[in-house]
Amino acid sequence: MAACRRVLGASLFSQLLLLLLQHIPEFMRWLKYVSFMYYGFRLLLKVQYSGDQLYECESRGGCRPLQSSPSFDTVNLDGGLQEVWVLLAMAVGYRLLAYISLRRRISSCHL
Repeated sequence: MAACRRVLGASLFSQLLLLLLQHIPEFMRWLKYVSFMYYGFRLLLKVQYSGDQLYECESRGGCRPLQSSPSFDTVNLDGGLQEVWVLLAMAVGYRLLAYISLRRRISSCHL
């Protein structure tokens, strides 16, 4: 049980680190696309906010759309179906990969 918590904690920490770092080395940038946290966070943003919401209405420039905010410049707040399909495919794919690797390991132990 304690080992499971350590693995989950380390996994969560590493995935959050990939989400929060702005300057990830070039050879590691592809890792975010195999992380469920990347797509889950994007989907959470799309569920919580919409691109036509306004912010900073008390400023001199007047109200601006939330999509033009520096926080949301990398996420298009419209849609969300793509993230849902990717998360479903990842759930099935990772489960299938775990099943195949466990079957292979069990079959090699019973020789």
